[in-house]
Amino acid sequence: MYCLCCLVYNAPASPAKDRVKAPVMAVMDPYFWQDWQLFGPTPGNNNDLIYLRARMRLPGSGTTVESSPVEIEQAIDRAPREFPANPTKLPGILLAFDAVANRYAGIANKIEKLPEADRDAARTGLDEQFKSDFEEMRRFFSVQAKALYPNAQVLAVQATFKIRAIVPFSARYAMPKPKQHEKGLLATSWMTYVPGVTE
Repeated sequence: MYCLCCLVYNAPASPAKDRVKAPVMAVMDPYFWQDWQLFGPTPGNNNDLIYLRARMRLPGSGTTVESSPVEIEQAIDRAPREFPANPTKLPGILLAFDAVANRYAGIANKIEKLPEADRDAARTGLDEQFKSDFEEMRRFFSVQAKALYPNAQVLAVQATFKIRAIVPFSARYAMPKPKQHEKGLLATSWMTYVPGVTE
């Protein structure tokens, strides 16, 4: 079955391929999806960014507040350089989350083009498909929020995935500096903080 799906997946675009595309993608996407740019000669032209917000109760006051978005991915990406003898594997986790966010957003955009009567069921199916991925995000972002706000009682976390275009090498030293525009990919809903996840 896998070999047959591979043949269809790699076949040229055609009306016949369009008819069987949905079941083929159901087999290929969850287990065999890859970003082939990783092996290509052209380097990436965007930086991935993850902004984390926390809903928390401040110590002593009992007031519930929401933090400003804090970009967490770039600092984690740079972390292995600080201790090259035993580098952290955290950047790989964020790379996986970025891939999930891209795939989820791509499917969600296709759902928006469906007839209105079909959208709710498709969204429910999409959320179910990515349920375990978002549970992993909830746990990871709970740890990050507790590290950012150790004295507060964190109640919920929310992440926003964005990309920012990399300045071309030819314009790196231009004056004035080129603007680096950010584009939003996906904002998660508020996810309940996981107590004890940092222990």
